[in-house]
Amino acid sequence: MNTKDWYSPHSVWRFTKAQVKWAIPYLPLLRAGSYPRNPKETGYTSTGGKPQYKSGAKFEMAAGIAAELDLRIQRAGADGLMLEFLYAFEPEDELFVIEHMAQCLNLERREVYQRIRNALYFVSGEKRKAGSYSQYVRDNSRYLRPKERGRVVNHTPGL
Repeated sequence: MNTKDWYSPHSVWRFTKAQVKWAIPYLPLLRAGSYPRNPKETGYTSTGGKPQYKSGAKFEMAAGIAAELDLRIQRAGADGLMLEFLYAFEPEDELFVIEHMAQCLNLERREVYQRIRNALYFVSGEKRKAGSYSQYVRDNSRYLRPKERGRVVNHTPGL
């Protein structure tokens, strides 16, 4: 993640794929009710106009973002956990982390990548997806599920 990447609290509620990837490393901070500081801040706080007052406590927006993202990841099950693991820290080599997960889970690297991608698509978006994660993957199989020699592979064996 580049230091130029930063999203305001109001824009994160759209939960685009880029925003989800950006927010996952900050989940512990967001859960605690703090929002990451803009790396471009100068420290100057005066706006020169009337002070703006917002309803609600200062921590509510950050905690709400964390709660919504946690719920969406939880609904994606094991695939959501792999998504969170991949983006929870800033790995130098995503391919290495995916390969490591594939070895630990005794899966093909392509399948791990596909499952993380499926979870990212499920977690993203302004509104939560209706139905379960497995139903979402099944209904969108043309785009989400990996194909192997002309047949669709069941990607959730016992997980």
